[in-house]
Amino acid sequence: MITVTAVIISLISVSVAGSAQPDSISLEYCYRLADERYPTAKNIELQKKITELNVDIAHTGYFPDVTVNGQATYQSEVTEIGLPGGGGPPSVSQDQYEASVDVTQTIFNGGAAGIRKEVEQAKGRQHMYATKVELHRIRSQIDQVYFGILLSRQQAKTIGLLIDNLREQHSTVRSQVENGVLLPSQQHILKAELIAARQDSADNESNIRAGYRVLSQIIGEEIDRDTRLELPEVSSDYPALHPQRAELDLFESRRESLEKQKALVRTKRMPSLAAFGTAAYGRPGLNFLNDDFHDYYIAGLKVRWNVWDFFNADRQHQVLQIEQQKIDQEQRAFRRQLDASLDRISERIASIKENMKRDRKIIELRAQVVEESASQLKNGVITATEYVTELTRSNQARLLLYINRVRLSQAKSEYLTTLGIGLQEQVN
Repeated sequence: MITVTAVIISLISVSVAGSAQPDSISLEYCYRLADERYPTAKNIELQKKITELNVDIAHTGYFPDVTVNGQATYQSEVTEIGLPGGGGPPSVSQDQYEASVDVTQTIFNGGAAGIRKEVEQAKGRQHMYATKVELHRIRSQIDQVYFGILLSRQQAKTIGLLIDNLREQHSTVRSQVENGVLLPSQQHILKAELIAARQDSADNESNIRAGYRVLSQIIGEEIDRDTRLELPEVSSDYPALHPQRAELDLFESRRESLEKQKALVRTKRMPSLAAFGTAAYGRPGLNFLNDDFHDYYIAGLKVRWNVWDFFNADRQHQVLQIEQQKIDQEQRAFRRQLDASLDRISERIASIKENMKRDRKIIELRAQVVEESASQLKNGVITATEYVTELTRSNQARLLLYINRVRLSQAKSEYLTTLGIGLQEQVN
């Protein structure tokens, strides 16, 4: 039989398991969270709603214009018709009243209403792509923070190794000082280096904690110090990739918006045809000799053609064409900068790969030197200062290899980010 206590324990276990943080996270995971949770990302959905409302507003251009009017006036004098010998129709009242409804329905205006809807849709897409451009900058920030943490954690491993070696040598030298084999100064040198290494470790740990806090703020999820950041596995088949930057879509949407505006301008060259009607109640009506309250109406067709709109349409069309030319120039400049950035990153990737080959060879040589130096220090052949120098050089070589591994992954990820391609979209 299941007890209440067992049920409670089960519920608590499920709750803890559901809220537990992952042991490790990837760079792609950070990208996805930023796209979903960063405040700017919400502007995409907000812009969709704005566009829908603006399209609905533009759609009312198909509907008739309806205006309700009302007025009451008093005239100091009215028209009077007098006949010879007196008599004639009664005079019109000096107080006059009218309540009316005016209706105008556009029959033809060159399709302006439909084009206005397309203009609003194009503007909406333009705003959404502008938001995606901003989110791309956020990805660049994630790259910097993410790989900054990885570099600091690699440095922490190297510093830890240095501290362990210094502690071991300090213990050995201390026993030799106590036996009178070495001078006390040798022990003091190692102790000072050990204190400095621990200080470097504390500073590095502070940088790691700060990096996790910044990354948590960007992606909108709390990440603690124990969460491991996975080093991205990035392909090197770059020639097969093509730029997919949001800026390129933004340029295209701007051109599309200008094309829609040009189509709207063309409608100004055409006359518009509309039907109109007025239904009213008051006195006097259309027959000013009838001074009784009564209803009346008027209906008809009207054509409107603005001469200045016709001539200004050409100028407005030229302005929009020039705007399109400006966009073309901006896109050329962007592509030139993009190509330059990709070339620069490619050169950095090649350089890092060559440096890593040298690092591995240097590490092998430095390890042999440190091993020999440790033996010489025990036998009193070299001083502790000389040993620390060789040990530091060896650890620097290891650190440089670790750093270059992270830098290589960072450079490859930066290449993809510059292309506007996610890590999952790369060519494997």
